[in-house]
Amino acid sequence: MPTGSRNSTLIAPQALIMMNAPVVMESSKRFAAKICALPDEQRLSQAYALLYGRTPSDREKADALALLRDFSTTEKPERAWALLCQTLFAANEFIYLR
Repeated sequence: MPTGSRNSTLIAPQALIMMNAPVVMESSKRFAAKICALPDEQRLSQAYALLYGRTPSDREKADALALLRDFSTTEKPERAWALLCQTLFAANEFIYLR
């Protein structure tokens, strides 16, 4: 029975596009470069404000910083930030309006 609404979930092809599409990777690099111009302590908050219109929760901050720390062992800091930004772009919260 039609309800006129759609669940806010991603299907596999949508998720794969957000992970692999050149436009998403390029956008992530550019967004990371934009926020990397800010002082370290402002970067994550600014990313969440620009992408989600809110501040990150304590859990989100901890997860993001852990991801950056892990990536920073093998990647340059700019690349680590680009990967984090790509992750933020791929989240349901970025893709769907509430």
